[in-house]
Amino acid sequence: MNTMRIGFAVLLGTFIAAQSLFASGPRMRVWLVDGGYVDGNLSCDATTGHIICNSSMFAAPLQFDAGVVQSITKKNTIFGRRYKLRLPESKQNEFGSPMRALFPRSFVADWRRSLASPSLAMQLDCEGVQLAGRLVDRPSKQTGRLVWQTALSRNASAIAQHSQGEITIGSPRREDVSEESEGALPIVFRSGDAVNANIESMDAGGVTARWSGQGEVRVKGADLQSVTLTKVTKPLDVDLRDLQRMLVVPRAQQDSPPSHLVVSVTGDLLRCNVLELKSEGLVVEVRSRTIELPRDRIAKIVWLHPQSESLSTSDEFLVHAVLVDKREVTLRDFAIENQKLTGQSRAFAEFEVPLSDIKSIHFGRDPAAQASDRIERDWVIESATVPMAYRDEPTNKAPALGVASTLIGKAAPDFDLKTIEGESFDLASLKGRVVVLDFWASWSAPSLQGLSDFSQAILEVGGNDVAWVAINLEESGVSASRAIERVSVDAAVLMDVDGDAAYLYQAKSLPHTVILDRRGVVVTVIDSSTSKRLEVFRQALQQVFAEPK
Repeated sequence: MNTMRIGFAVLLGTFIAAQSLFASGPRMRVWLVDGGYVDGNLSCDATTGHIICNSSMFAAPLQFDAGVVQSITKKNTIFGRRYKLRLPESKQNEFGSPMRALFPRSFVADWRRSLASPSLAMQLDCEGVQLAGRLVDRPSKQTGRLVWQTALSRNASAIAQHSQGEITIGSPRREDVSEESEGALPIVFRSGDAVNANIESMDAGGVTARWSGQGEVRVKGADLQSVTLTKVTKPLDVDLRDLQRMLVVPRAQQDSPPSHLVVSVTGDLLRCNVLELKSEGLVVEVRSRTIELPRDRIAKIVWLHPQSESLSTSDEFLVHAVLVDKREVTLRDFAIENQKLTGQSRAFAEFEVPLSDIKSIHFGRDPAAQASDRIERDWVIESATVPMAYRDEPTNKAPALGVASTLIGKAAPDFDLKTIEGESFDLASLKGRVVVLDFWASWSAPSLQGLSDFSQAILEVGGNDVAWVAINLEESGVSASRAIERVSVDAAVLMDVDGDAAYLYQAKSLPHTVILDRRGVVVTVIDSSTSKRLEVFRQALQQVFAEPK
């Protein structure tokens, strides 16, 4: 049996090495018998029969018995397509593993015992990783790291400091509870912390509130993101165009910009300065006039912080915990000891909570942004553009490549499109690579020619470090497929059936190309009016790659 195990391990190692020659980055995906998976560079230890997966998610490689591996999948990391190497289901043995029959039962018993553990059921989710397991205690003197024990791996490993993702915590744990007093509604801090509280008073300087476990607390406006005054049963219907207009301060108000945005229960918006909260109404100042708004008609109040006062993204590895009692807390200098999460919070100071009282833990450089669906996190005011004739100093900057679009310098708008194969597409997952969004249609000869021309430029300038996304505009999958086959373009093809993405990226005519840098920020827009499109495109790519990573 030992000879068979060693021989099989050698063959498996040879197979893995051969597959790795034809890919870059995370070359393979390991599928486990419990349904989990992890991407990484694989090797095989012939002496033990262990499969070793070196994932960028973890500080140390994970080791798996071959008996808990259901299959191995080759990855094409340029476009994310996966080529599965599984045996037919009818030929798989117990637990779905074709390798199961080659190993004694004792090799599989480890993961069975792990899954039957009384520990909290947890799952780790991030790019290229979905694993069941648990968080391992790490003493306070070694703060700032999360250590993860995968249910089916032989070893635990610290989560790498550059990673970001989510750990969901399930049963056994106590039922969801709400300890806040009657009438308590969310207060959201700029740090990402959130708590349900009763507002005692409010003025221009901030809010005085009371929440469970605390007495009367004074919170400065500089630390606040929003407060809710009236509970609504469905998401606020805020028109994004109205919101964008409200966040731009007219030149006449630049010396004294509005400090608050009041949102009504119907989604209407009012830019103002809050003066006082009364039992029946909210007193605000609008264009030097004082008015009182009915309190029961106000859904929430958002603090408008100028861009100059925006909280900078931390370089620290932080965790953001969403608790079962509806609180949220962002922690630095954190640790897990005796299955309790402890750390420092801007809103709650020293903080401690059992893991059984947590729904999910998000981690990374800005974990609150990953956890939160509160759209007011992005409600930041900016000054209206001053006409060139009124600027104090004329600019001497060289003209940018492409066209002067309002998108340039801003985060790329996200969209919800399917690939031509009908799969989901996540634009955010491409951060860290240069992205080219190319809008095209089969009826537009220039856009098809652009796809063909840009293919060679992408290979020469950026190669595999460029994620090329061809977005077909308002056509059927059949028409798009035929056109792509004619021009022989190896790009990820998305279907913008309703023109939603084209609207977000201002694609009013074809061809239309948008380049995003590694941070996901728009740096160049090339449209049908751009002369020498190929030359401009090549220069724009070279500029992006010349920037430091």
